[in-house]
Amino acid sequence: MMLEVEVTSKEIIKPSTPTAHQLRHYQLSSLDQCNLPVYNHLVLFYPTKNDNVQIDNIKNILNHLKLSVSEALTYFYPLAGRIKDNSFVDCNDEGIPFSTKSGPKRNKLYPFALDAAAELPMGIQFNSFDCRGMGINLCISHKIGDVLSYFTFQNTWAAVTRGDQKKIVLPESVSAKLFPPLITPLPEQEVVTNKKK
Repeated sequence: MMLEVEVTSKEIIKPSTPTAHQLRHYQLSSLDQCNLPVYNHLVLFYPTKNDNVQIDNIKNILNHLKLSVSEALTYFYPLAGRIKDNSFVDCNDEGIPFSTKSGPKRNKLYPFALDAAAELPMGIQFNSFDCRGMGINLCISHKIGDVLSYFTFQNTWAAVTRGDQKKIVLPESVSAKLFPPLITPLPEQEVVTNKKK
């Protein structure tokens, strides 16, 4: 069965706090480099508990989700960057696409094609349905995260959304140390000096 889609909004969500300069380059491991450019994805469906869900309530839910994902991205800063040359992630805080789709017609529950994970590490799509239910889809590039990483981010995002600081799990960004990269790609960083020539 083919569903049709009506995009109601699309925006970029950036981390709530800028990434520190020393964390601007996240090296991909050899395992990351060998992974196919596909997205790990899952749609979470939520029914409404009553028939009185108002448009304003959905707007409040959306705003809260956007604020909480912005905060969660500060912990998982590579997800807000861009994958470069199958080598590293430029953690430049460019942000992630967050799209909202609603109306009677939907053909796509994902923010982008699942087999096209070239540069964007992550995307989110919020779907609202005529039955007043909702679906939230999170896609994370397999180049930057496996299933455990996916659920670690998802659980941290949920904890931030609930305001439960005790349940926030910080990522361990050590894969390139455990599995050194196949190619040596981090660009040379410029060293700025005050010496005159």
